[in-house]
Order: sequence, then structure tokens, then C-alpha cells
Amino acid sequence: MAKTKIFISSVNEDGLKRLRKEAFDELRKLGHEPIMWEENLGPWPAHTDTVSKCLDAVGEADIFLLFVGSRGGTYYKEAQRTVTHMEFIQAYDKNKTLLVFVDTTVKAVFFGTARQWIDDFREQYISEAGRSPSADEVLAALRHHPGLPAHIDPYVWFLLHDLSVRNVFMDDLSLGVTIDWRNYFSDLLRRGSMLLPLSRSIAETGRRLAQSDEAFRLLSELISLQPKTGGTDYESILNAVAGRMTGGRIEQRYGPYVSEKVGTYGDCIGATLYVREGDKMRFVAKCADVAWNRSFRLDDKSSYVALTYQMNKDIVHYTQSKTMFYACFKHGEHVLTLHYPADPDWDNRKYITYQESVNDAIMNKNPYVVLMVKMILGGLPT
Repeated sequence: MAKTKIFISSVNEDGLKRLRKEAFDELRKLGHEPIMWEENLGPWPAHTDTVSKCLDAVGEADIFLLFVGSRGGTYYKEAQRTVTHMEFIQAYDKNKTLLVFVDTTVKAVFFGTARQWIDDFREQYISEAGRSPSADEVLAALRHHPGLPAHIDPYVWFLLHDLSVRNVFMDDLSLGVTIDWRNYFSDLLRRGSMLLPLSRSIAETGRRLAQSDEAFRLLSELISLQPKTGGTDYESILNAVAGRMTGGRIEQRYGPYVSEKVGTYGDCIGATLYVREGDKMRFVAKCADVAWNRSFRLDDKSSYVALTYQMNKDIVHYTQSKTMFYACFKHGEHVLTLHYPADPDWDNRKYITYQESVNDAIMNKNPYVVLMVKMILGGLPT
């Protein structure tokens, strides 16, 4: 039977050390390949980025085994996550088999008090601030919660809340009771050969070549367009641009270490172009069957076109009633809007939570094409 790789994750706290060691030894006796920092992953060589090394090991594993006690672990400010949490995110995003054990006392307090409190805090924060609270803001509030045990790190509640939102099953963990790993893993590991990871086919160089090739094709198509007798063929230009804007994956990044998929969006289905004329944004052209108005006042806060012009930056807006992302590009006096269908899982709450990730995914999917769009807008008559 092929060996199955099991990554053993937890905070380095006294109550979990014995459990980690027992699990490692038993899994190795069963003929599989457990991976654990203090046993066979280690802090070597000295120049290695330890966080990246752990995340790479999670990516190579078939099963992710997580123990959660009373400590949160080392918190990375840039990522706003602990190492253990980032390891979990990596495993979740890569569709690893997840086995999570949580101390029974901690688990009881979480489901009895902390979970609902975090839900309520987030609801109130979004209502008042118009955005989702950061991890730092949630943790600061948790530290002042009088009803939570002082000896349990507030980050534990934050971690467990993330697991519960993802509907991850949490098994009971009694620190004084030895787990019968042989029986627990027997059925799961019998399928070890089915859990071996597929070979990877990620080629960054190839992706960049494809991006530049797409931009070159757009340029070639635009050059081939013959202007109409009456002037610029705006509709053909918009069709050429929109036809090159494909959908894709939206990822949330946690600092420089790890990212995860939070949603998708579809291929561009149409576009509109507006130009400033006095105190209004005047309609110039559209392609496909998309909604448009003859003009918008610059102070119209309900208009994504006017808002984008006033903000003077490229941004992606979202409308829940239409389940649609609107990528607005501003250059000079023009605002170009591209319409992208959002997948059905998106709503206003999710957009507020991942707004920066949405903007980054859509605006930066193909920087060469975006640069080409800017050149086109700069060359259009006003």
C-alpha cells in the first residue's frame, strides 16, 4: 500500500506535545509518513523561511491533522494570522483531508459563548463601518470580553470561528485521554493510495506568456478596426476589449505566505464607456445588452461611473440584485465599465469582506491587457 503523508499541526504548548508525539509514532508504525516540525521537518537549514517550509509541507501532504488547545500560536502581523491558522488555510484551499481535534473545554466555551459573540460583533461592525473588521480589530475586542476565560488565548476563538464558518467538523479532544490512532486511521489510511496528491501543472512562465499573447492579439484586433466615416467606432473597440476579459478565481491573501480561493467570476458580458462633459458623465457607447443611462451627474453617489471618476482610481463595484461585478477603469476624462457575472455565492456581505481581493483578482488578472485598455482610453477623443 502506498504511503500517505499526514501533516501534524498544532501550537507548541505543553498539553499537546504528548498527543503530537503519540500520533507521529503510531502513524509511522502503521507504515505511513507523518510530517511534524520537531521530528522530520525541523528548523534546518538555517537560512530557510520556516513558515514557507511548513506551508510547502502542507501542500505536499494528503491529510492535515490539527490539534487545538488553549494557545493561539505565533501571530504574523502582515498576514493577520498565526502559523497554525495559515497551515489550516493552505490545507483547506488545497482540498486536503481535514482532521481537527479541539479540547473539549475550549470547544464548549466556543459554541456556548464565543461563536455567537463574534457573529454579533461582525454584524454590528459592518453595519456601522461599512466594512468587515480586521483580525486585529476582532482580537482586540475579544481581549476585553468579560465572559471568556482569561487563560485561553483570544486567537483560539478567532481560529475556531473560521473553522465553523467553513463548516469544518471539530472532533473532541480530551488532553488526559490517549487516542487510539490505529483504529481511528485504519479505514482512512486503507485508502492511502487514493489520497496521494496529483502531480502539479502550474507554470508561471507559461501563464505570463499567455497574458502577453492575449494583449498582443487585442492590439492586433484594434489596429485592424477601420474607423467609421462618422468617427471612432466605439462599439467595435468595446467589443474587442470585452471579448478579451475572461473570468477566473478570486483569492484572499494572508501576507506573503498563503492564499485561498474565496470565489469566482465569469467572463465579461458587456461594457459601457462614458466621458466627462461639464458636471456630468455623458454616455458614449456600449457593447452587448447591458444597462446604461444617457448621463450621470458627477455628484451622483449611486452611479459607479461617477464614483469612479471622483475617486480617480480603478475599482470593482458589486450589485447584489444583479449578482454582477462592475470593473471601472478611469483614464483622463473617460470611464470604462466592464460587466462580470459573479458566482451565486456572492452577496453584499461577502463582497464587503473580500473587496480588496475582488479588486485585485479582476484588475490584475492580465496587467498587459489593462495597460492596453489604458492606452486605448488615452487615445480616444473627448
